[in-house]
Amino acid sequence: MMVEYDQMPRVFQANIDRFYQRVIVPTLAGLRWHAVLKVGEAASMDAFLDHCAAQVDNHTANEVAKAFVLTLDGLFERQLSRWAVAHGRNTQGLEKLLAACAQIASIDLDDIGISQDLHELHLAANVVRHGEGRSSADLQARAPDLWAIETNDFFDLAPGSTPASESLRIRIDDLKRYARAIILFWGHADPLPMAVREPLL
Repeated sequence: MMVEYDQMPRVFQANIDRFYQRVIVPTLAGLRWHAVLKVGEAASMDAFLDHCAAQVDNHTANEVAKAFVLTLDGLFERQLSRWAVAHGRNTQGLEKLLAACAQIASIDLDDIGISQDLHELHLAANVVRHGEGRSSADLQARAPDLWAIETNDFFDLAPGSTPASESLRIRIDDLKRYARAIILFWGHADPLPMAVREPLL
C-alpha cells in the first residue's frame, strides 16, 4: 500500500527540474554576457561607456546566477525538511537534514556521486548570503575553480579592494551540476516504480 510521503520524492524531483529548465536556463540565456572585458584607458568616451556597460552586464549575470544558487539551496532544504517531518524526523539545517534523509532512503551520497556537488551548493549559498567567513574559506579549498578570475570576464563594480567572497563565480554549468545532484538525490529516494535515476541534465 502506497503512503502519501512515497510520492514526495517524485514531485520534488519534478519541481527542481522544472525550475531549472523553465526559469534558470532561459533567464541566464536572456542576459547579456561578454567573453572578455576591457579595462584601462579607452580611446574615447563612447568606448569607455561601452566598456562600463559590458562590466555591468557580466556583473549582473553573475549576481543572477548567485541568486539561483540561493534559490536551489533553499528549495532543496525545504524539500528535505518536509520529507524528514513526514518520516517523523525533527531535524534542522541542511547538513543534518541531508544526512537524515539519505539514511531514510538508504542512499550513499558518495556512491551515487552527488555528495561533493550538494555540499558545494550549500557552501556557495552561504557565501552568497553572508560573504566572508568560514564557508568562503571552505569553498575556496573545496572548489577553487569557482574563483577562476584569470578569464577577464568579471569586474567587481564596488570601489576598493575586493573580498574573496565577491569574486565567487557561478556559471550555468555549476547550476546544472547542482540541479542534477538534487534531481539524482530524489530519483534515488523515490520508492515508486519507474523512478528517474538518470536525468537528462
